[in-house]
Amino acid sequence: MSYSRGDRVGIIILSILIVISLALKIVLGRMEPTPLLTQEEFDEILLEWSKEKDNTELAKRLSYFSFNPNTVAASQLDSLAIPEQIKRNLVKYRAAGGSFKTKEDIRKLYGMTDSIFLAIEPYIEIPKYQPSAVERKVEIVPEIVPEGNFDPNTASYELLKKYGLNDFQAKNIVAYRESGGSYAKSEDLLKIYGLDSVTFSEIHSFIGIEPANIPESETIKEELHIEINRADTTELMRISGIGQVYAKRIIKYRDLLGGFYNTNQLQEVYGFTEELIAKVEPCLYVDTTLIKQIRINYADFSEMIRHPYFDKPKVNAILNEKDHNGPIKNITELTHLKAIDSEFIAKIKPYVSCR
Repeated sequence: MSYSRGDRVGIIILSILIVISLALKIVLGRMEPTPLLTQEEFDEILLEWSKEKDNTELAKRLSYFSFNPNTVAASQLDSLAIPEQIKRNLVKYRAAGGSFKTKEDIRKLYGMTDSIFLAIEPYIEIPKYQPSAVERKVEIVPEIVPEGNFDPNTASYELLKKYGLNDFQAKNIVAYRESGGSYAKSEDLLKIYGLDSVTFSEIHSFIGIEPANIPESETIKEELHIEINRADTTELMRISGIGQVYAKRIIKYRDLLGGFYNTNQLQEVYGFTEELIAKVEPCLYVDTTLIKQIRINYADFSEMIRHPYFDKPKVNAILNEKDHNGPIKNITELTHLKAIDSEFIAKIKPYVSCR
């Protein structure tokens, strides 16, 4: 039997293919298959799938419903569709004696955001506050204020107290006078340490300075009286000793602080000496109502660390305190923290609000 040339070529090619197939089978049989995922990766994917399933089932159990934040039980809060941290803070706030008079008070809770508040606002039900029988019977006794005016150049410590000044303010007014100072006009009282613009506005109408008490030199020359928290560089440069550079430094540091609460803080401005402060201080006064405060229960790390009086350890200590114990009700509560001392509290008190 003879084969044609084409048959012989076909047989040769077929034989080669058979040999190659057998060789591949042997080689592949000796190779271990590489899995698409390691056991750890597979376990991780399975865990994520379980979490998603649990979250889905939890979301089905959570919902919005009408509730009074002053009386709702902790067990009922478990079914409310808000973050667990906010639920815990609400319970802690009530346990500490806090209460909610209006819906807006809910915003005081640490962790509460605008989006969460808008979602639950329609469901918040707070009955209108009704004073108790005891509260309704309390009569407000008007404070007795002496008749007539007082002259800060001659008024005694006792008389100043009767006009509503506290012990600290009255002592400083008298001490300034006894050290050789005098008051040419009522606004000069704003130079007194501890006497802020709010107190001044309350007593302003009772101040009467006798012309005889005004030094002759002050009646001849114009005296500058510039409010440091409102002044721009042009106004500050009117004061002898303050040029353009110092004026810019004052405003830059004022913006970092949020405003000055005492002219002595000029010592913290770069380049200011005690001699320069003594020279310019009589020309300045402070309106503390212009201070921009930090709402410490809502502020984050970046907002607090920008303030010159805060450093990283103090900011972290405050943030940890809020996370573990809820909102801060009074800044003096922080003195128990290792990174916080009473000197720091006294410095930041004008710049912090716990609202």
